[in-house]
Formats: sequence, structure tokens, C-alpha cells
Amino acid sequence: MTTEQPLNELLRECADSVGGKNFFLTLAETIRSTREGILVGEKKQINYTSGTMTWNKTLHADNWRLLIESAKVRTKDGNILLPAEDKRHKNILNMIRTLKPLMFTVKPTNSADGEGFSFNALEVIDEKTTRVSPLFKAMFVMPMDVLKKNMG
Repeated sequence: MTTEQPLNELLRECADSVGGKNFFLTLAETIRSTREGILVGEKKQINYTSGTMTWNKTLHADNWRLLIESAKVRTKDGNILLPAEDKRHKNILNMIRTLKPLMFTVKPTNSADGEGFSFNALEVIDEKTTRVSPLFKAMFVMPMDVLKKNMG
């Protein structure tokens, strides 16, 4: 699984690793119906009908909101790091430093459904370029109808 793959291939591969498209979409719907308080709480886990998604870092509400906001930004190259002159540059840079190691792991309850998958929230390309990962956008931000279309 690489983020250089076309999104539809990446989504299909992830879906296959958790039991199929319906299980994957169930997880995405569960995420969207989860309140922010659960995501930024100490538990670091969301359960859905056929598995569990965990993450390795406690999230703070301000960084979480900034990450979601950054995931919605549409720039030509996908870079979320703003120029140094921008007043939000420092906040985004701090969020990137804090959330760079953030990784989500999805595991199906039944091992026969697949091995699951992991993905980082951010892709740090170099010191001037950071993108929100396509899987993060798909799981947390992309409208469900667009997600379904991308899965084919």
C-alpha cells in the first residue's frame, strides 16, 4: 500500500484487508458519527461492527480541528504548510510537528476478514511540504457519496 497509488486502488486494497467494501464503509460511517470528544479522548480507539480502529497518540482538540481544517484545503500540490508570512503558519507548523507520528491502525475482529491496514495522518515530504494523507482524507473528511464513488 503506497500513497502514490491512485485513490481508488488504495481504497479497494484497504477494503479488502478488512473484509470488503461494506466493512470499510461501515467504519467510515462510524467515524463520521463519532463525536469529536471520543477522538480527542484518552481512549484512542473507535469500535465498529466488524473491527477496531486505534491510534498511537493522544489528540488535543485544537490540533485535531486544525488537521481536519487542513484536510479540507485544496491546493494544487496538496501542501498544507503555509508560507512563513501567513499568520497561521506557526500554528500549522506546530500541528505538523505534533501529529507527524500519528498513525491509525484498523483491525477486523475476525482475522479471516483480513490483516487490516495502517495509515499516517500526515505525509511529510520535506521541510517545506506536508500533505494530509489520502487515506486520512477518505476516512475522516471525504463525503460518503464521494468515498463510495472512489471505491467503484
